[in-house]
Amino acid sequence: MKITFCGAAETVTGSCHLIETNGVRILLDCGLFQGQREIRERNRAGFPFDPKTIDYVLLSHAHLDHVGLIPLLVKNGFHGEVVTTPPSAEIAKVILTDSAHIQVEDAAYRARKARRRGEKARPPLYDVGDVLDSLDAFRKPIPYEVPIVLKDGVEAVLHDAGHILGSATVELRAEGKTVLYSGDLGNRHRPIVRDPKDPCEADTVLIESTYGDREHRTLDNSVAELREAIKTVIGRGGNLLIPSFALERTQEVLYELFLMWQKDELPKCKIFLDSPLAIATTRIFSRHPDYFDVEGKELFSNVPNPFHFPPLHCTQTTDESKRINGVSEGSIIIAGSGMCTGGRIIHHLRHNLWREEAGVIFVGYQARGTIGRQIVDGAKKVNIFGEETAVRAQIWTVNGFSAHADQPILLDWLAKTRAKQVFLVHGEERSLKGFEKAINEKLSIDSHIPAWKEEVDNL
Repeated sequence: MKITFCGAAETVTGSCHLIETNGVRILLDCGLFQGQREIRERNRAGFPFDPKTIDYVLLSHAHLDHVGLIPLLVKNGFHGEVVTTPPSAEIAKVILTDSAHIQVEDAAYRARKARRRGEKARPPLYDVGDVLDSLDAFRKPIPYEVPIVLKDGVEAVLHDAGHILGSATVELRAEGKTVLYSGDLGNRHRPIVRDPKDPCEADTVLIESTYGDREHRTLDNSVAELREAIKTVIGRGGNLLIPSFALERTQEVLYELFLMWQKDELPKCKIFLDSPLAIATTRIFSRHPDYFDVEGKELFSNVPNPFHFPPLHCTQTTDESKRINGVSEGSIIIAGSGMCTGGRIIHHLRHNLWREEAGVIFVGYQARGTIGRQIVDGAKKVNIFGEETAVRAQIWTVNGFSAHADQPILLDWLAKTRAKQVFLVHGEERSLKGFEKAINEKLSIDSHIPAWKEEVDNL
């Protein structure tokens, strides 16, 4: 058995790992590289394998950094099957369609600027037509705990990763060995989704390391900080911006805002969910209550509920979104993208970031090279649409909402695998090194941080 680390190696995006065993070539995820320019350029560097030779993509979940290059894979000759859960298959459709729209719009913008310089701009990685072609590969979604035979002697099982709706860890059995891929492991005691399932025993583990060097604040502390940010900003006549990932984080924030409203702890304000993608994924949540935890099932069985309550306004169209910017106070605005790399949140930052009465609360991970990371790191100005914009709004960073496991949860999960070797992926240098140190100190497992395109034989 051989593995090649084709993405999320010494970085936190672009998850993609090639397994070759018993004549079968399998990708564990096929994600888009995001963040710094030199990392994003990997999207155009070509796959370090021939897409025509890939038999399966075992998709852990539908976040863009795990699913975002599947249309390009198909465009380059992949004719195999994408194996994933029913919610992930549905979510992938809207995530990839949104990605294609953004890429086409960005390419058109670059082309206009290039023409003025007398140059030629690069085309988008893929368009909506390529996405529609790729959806044929999602042939038969697989529920948790149902073994699927990929070939004689090669079997896979998906287990609940507790990260987002439908997220999975991937158990791969071949050559008398078990390889376990964590995908992105979830935090515990989260609203809506269930906790991560305890892992099976495995010979080799690939484990994410996003927060491998630290422990999260408790959810209660984070909710208290969210409540304080709302009270502070709305109380002084400003708008509170929440850059949020359309998938899971948005739904969890709505959950907490609903509970505040229900307990009469929410000041008088309007809540705008200004993200067509988040609105679409929220509807997918509503169609899969069987993937909720017990508390979530009970809460969502009633009306009002976190997706339907009086202060909440869902804005689909561009005109509706623009009208929000005419409101200078008294609003909570939830919009993507979560790292401020694009989307409607950029427009809201442009209108509010320079206002001292405004506030921005970050509830998710901010990768290097993103506007979100610059703001979190204390930048006094950021470049928005080619203009320097002052950062005068009050900034909060709340990591207790994270859908990723922290170091204690990762260590506990890894210990239960009884693995002989572990590869640390999906993390930046600090988190990878911190997690490796913790494994060496607390667990008797041979750990390794693979480089991009590194190959390991004889697993």
